[in-house]
Amino acid sequence: MSWSTYGFYSTLMLLASSFPLVVFSLPNAEQTFTPQSEEQKSNPQEEEKSFESFTGKVVRNKVRLRLQPSLDAPILRELQRDDLLIVVGETEEFYAVLPPKDIKAYVFRTFVLDNTIEGERVNVRLEPALEAPIIGQLNRGDSVNGVVSPLNNKWLEIAIPDTTHFYVCKEYLEKAGSAAMIAELENRRKEVNDLLNTSYMLGQKEIQNDYPDIELDNALLGFNTIIKQYPDFPNQVARAKELQAQFQDQFLQKKIAYLEEKAAYTPSASSSTTSSQDQERLYVKAPLLENTFDSSQYVEAESYVPEDETFHLDEYDWENLFDSNYMTPKMAAWIPQEKKLYQAWLSQMPSGSGQKVEDFYKTSLDKAAVITGIVQPYNRPIKNKPGDYVLLSQATKSPIAYLYSTKVNLQDRQGAASNLHVIQRPNNNFAFPAYFVIGVE
Repeated sequence: MSWSTYGFYSTLMLLASSFPLVVFSLPNAEQTFTPQSEEQKSNPQEEEKSFESFTGKVVRNKVRLRLQPSLDAPILRELQRDDLLIVVGETEEFYAVLPPKDIKAYVFRTFVLDNTIEGERVNVRLEPALEAPIIGQLNRGDSVNGVVSPLNNKWLEIAIPDTTHFYVCKEYLEKAGSAAMIAELENRRKEVNDLLNTSYMLGQKEIQNDYPDIELDNALLGFNTIIKQYPDFPNQVARAKELQAQFQDQFLQKKIAYLEEKAAYTPSASSSTTSSQDQERLYVKAPLLENTFDSSQYVEAESYVPEDETFHLDEYDWENLFDSNYMTPKMAAWIPQEKKLYQAWLSQMPSGSGQKVEDFYKTSLDKAAVITGIVQPYNRPIKNKPGDYVLLSQATKSPIAYLYSTKVNLQDRQGAASNLHVIQRPNNNFAFPAYFVIGVE
């Protein structure tokens, strides 16, 4: 090379070194080739290789989930007591955890072609915005399966990269089980939700049938299974109890309507093969309950149907036996029934014994039984109903008895579980035994 040629190249290199390198950028786009600052780099992975993953449970409310293992790191959200996270590593003061499943990730659409990344170190962000925190990076050839974000159509919503970890201070997490625990809980959640939906659909289908064709066993079995076997899902258990009570109540209403309709077609006394003596007397079956008593000692009496007109207490005031200030119209309507039963009892007493109505109730109290259940109103508009209330079993919510009283205001007890002191009364051939409530424990 001649000295003249050498001098030309030297001059050219000198000129080039005197000008800065010009870098052209794409406006409003993610920069795939700009070096990341320490804060923007992928989350540090300081976990020991021997670390065994587990499911951690948050032990207090408002525990912060952070982007990096530092108290100065951005806060992604606040966790609540009993939230579960999969712990995959640890640093000095923080656990590294997998992102909760409801957290979404976003990548700029410019760098995705046919579900494949076209660029190096493409940032994955927490929100569809250039100012959002970076939670990972993808490289050329990485496959993504995204959908256009409804928040910003320049971005794709994608799955969070497997390498992304978030951080929680160690003192706020405790080990709850193996790393598979969350997956097992999700499977159980799906099972209980499927069972709840199936049981509801079965019950809804059956309750549309006529009473004789209703088969609620499978639906109720499903609800009972949820209540007994899935106590770790209290919302589903509460819903199962609610639906169970709802279907049982609907079934009860259909049963009562069916029996009433059937009773309306029963042959009259004149055409019945039953003797007139049997027609005049009432035979009440003892209920299949605890604390039952000998119904054979009960004084048989003619059945009485309360009249429709308004009752005046003074007309039936047996020596001021009842408190007119306390008695409701429903209670007063049964005074004629009680008077007739008293007269039937009195006819069994020796002539001139001077037995009064107070003695009638004292004698009845000695034979009273105690039954337990939930008091509910029975408001069907029929003349011969054997009570104003229905007693439901606490266990099955099924009806077990009809109730009325002139001494206890059952309206104050409705909806509540009660221990009732009762005396058998005519049930007018209805489906369940009837009782007069003489007291409440």
